[in-house]
Amino acid sequence: MHQPAPPLRDGPQGRGYNEQGAATSPDDRVELRKFIRKITSVIIVASAVLITLYVWGIIERHPRTDDATARANVVGIAPRVAGQILKLNVQDNQAVKKGDVLFEIDPEDYRLVLEKAKAELATLDQQLAQAHSTLQRLEPLLPNRFTTPDTVDKARTAEATLRAQREGALATINLEELHLSYCKVIAPFSGRVINLNISAGAHVTTGVPIFSLLDTSKWYVVAQFREAEVRHMAPGSEAIVYLSSAPNQRFRGKVQGIGWAVKPEGEIDLPPSGVPYVKRELNWVRVAQRFPVRIEVENPDPDLFRMGASAVAIIQGSRK
Repeated sequence: MHQPAPPLRDGPQGRGYNEQGAATSPDDRVELRKFIRKITSVIIVASAVLITLYVWGIIERHPRTDDATARANVVGIAPRVAGQILKLNVQDNQAVKKGDVLFEIDPEDYRLVLEKAKAELATLDQQLAQAHSTLQRLEPLLPNRFTTPDTVDKARTAEATLRAQREGALATINLEELHLSYCKVIAPFSGRVINLNISAGAHVTTGVPIFSLLDTSKWYVVAQFREAEVRHMAPGSEAIVYLSSAPNQRFRGKVQGIGWAVKPEGEIDLPPSGVPYVKRELNWVRVAQRFPVRIEVENPDPDLFRMGASAVAIIQGSRK
């Protein structure tokens, strides 16, 4: 059953007290509520400060940044010989394997040059055989003075010259065979074709890339960390990477290297003989410089990682 409230008794100056002797006047209750509110406010502020310091400590020990992008190595595919593209075997964004023939250059010009070099070698072989035969015929005649030493020396010189020319012809043949093999341009590694804007029939130049090949076997993230955060990491530090396209999927990584040089904003490069430029040191707002940190991803998903994709990088711990 519900127990009735204890009766109040009169106290000094007419102030009411219960059986436990606690003051129950309106002023005391107001003061008590104010005191409780102050204690609660102090506890809330102290808790917020402690939580802030705790989170700040975590961020300091484990820096994170969303100024990061996924990267992979890109190689420009340039022919080693010039000519007209006879056959184009790939399309833009196509996945290729190492050793696949990407495109073929018309080999007819190089085949004709190779045949010419082989014909010159055959001619030199005939001349060399004749010179050798002449030398063998003259050398036995020299002791009996049926020929002169000058004639024998000329025969020996002619044979030596032809042998040297033959070596040069062999080198030319090897070079032309190499040029002929370059007419088939193969993939140096497995990856994806990017920036392909050419068709069969186009003329290509030696050493000029016509498209690029993205190396999808190794991915890394370049994250920009503030200079004060760099001291909390080192090559080998563990890291966690998230992609903006897949925020719920976590990828492991390790710091491969930390940038040692960036170009200061507003820096003016002058020649050695020019007037030196002294940068102003007094700025009203000092913005922390950021340095690139390269994180190698250990378990990349080839279906999610794309060149230039936005990412978030978190440094988990120091190098073990």
